[in-house]
Amino acid sequence: MPKSLLSSARSAALDAFGEPPSVIAQAPARVELLGNHTDHNGGLVLAAAIDRYTVIAGCASEGRHAAVRSTNLAGIDAFAIDHLVPGEPGAWGQYVRGVTWALGETHGPLRSGFEAALAGNVPLGGGLSSSASLQAAFALFLIAAGCVPDLNPELNDEDRMALAKILRRSENAFVGVASGLLDQFSSLFGRAGHALTLDCRTLAYERLPLGNPAIVVIDSATSRKLADGMYNIRRGECEAVVRYFQDKRGADRVQSLRDVSLDELRTEWSHLEPEPRRRARHVLTENDRVTRGATALRSGNLAEFGKLMTASHASSRDDFDNSSEALDALIASAEISPGFLGGKLSGAGWAGCTVNLVQPELAEEFAASVCEEYIKKTGLVPTIHICHAAEGAWGKSVSTKE
Repeated sequence: MPKSLLSSARSAALDAFGEPPSVIAQAPARVELLGNHTDHNGGLVLAAAIDRYTVIAGCASEGRHAAVRSTNLAGIDAFAIDHLVPGEPGAWGQYVRGVTWALGETHGPLRSGFEAALAGNVPLGGGLSSSASLQAAFALFLIAAGCVPDLNPELNDEDRMALAKILRRSENAFVGVASGLLDQFSSLFGRAGHALTLDCRTLAYERLPLGNPAIVVIDSATSRKLADGMYNIRRGECEAVVRYFQDKRGADRVQSLRDVSLDELRTEWSHLEPEPRRRARHVLTENDRVTRGATALRSGNLAEFGKLMTASHASSRDDFDNSSEALDALIASAEISPGFLGGKLSGAGWAGCTVNLVQPELAEEFAASVCEEYIKKTGLVPTIHICHAAEGAWGKSVSTKE
């Protein structure tokens, strides 16, 4: 991302705070490169943090109250830090309060209240996890401001994994969103020029060299509201296959689709309902694509990795049925555009964005070509973000040299 974009987000947070802060924190968004809908099936995911950020400026304050202003979203959220109730209030304030609540639950009552302002340039609703970016930035702000007992902002990887779990609990138990760990993990563990693998069952992870391809995120200009409830339906279909194999092999031996092999699925294919078996095939082949993708990155074979991304989209379209005409049109437009290495739908699917790997020197030409082709196909004008793999979240005193 051009430095001016990050600088503008920081400037917006500083301006909104209105006085010299003691702490600035920032956290990146993330893209899922491979591993679509594998996380809730105990599977494998390959992601990257990208250089679109939430930035928070502020300071600790006397008393037991907090006030947080958002420049992107309406209003100020003010609350007593010792009297937080899960599920209140709505929208972005839930995430601010949820992080405060979860850190207090884990590390003891916060040492003080705080005042802060947040700004950012993470596209909302496009599957880039703006919520996890906000969570991670806000947690690092609280830690760097000295509000959290026994936590130092110089987090090692063990600390970061523990924090990712706290943030997931915040989203699950306070906000009420049944998310996995991938989003928070990616925002905290990102590294410039690298991708991240995560085993969603064991939480084993690895940073893998990605190099410097452009990661081009393209918003289809379509809304996921039309697909409300589809995520839970897909989870139910996957769980139906798990129950089938539990009946055959025992619940102690089959806890998720991770415990079913592709050969077993093929053997039992005719005994399974048509839709659930295709959902399961997508998950199992997607786990395999993550494994093969990690191997490709370790050997520097970005072309092979790109092919796996495109194969992932085809599997999402044909087996998991979470693509759309608009997303398919974006991928079709990308495939005939200069510099394209591979691409797929991003996040839950059904609408939102695609993510594409593109030769960096051709990124602008690629973006212009996709825009033109997509408009021809759909009449819709996409929003295009040319990104790169980025460093994970941090928070520090503004007196620290950046």
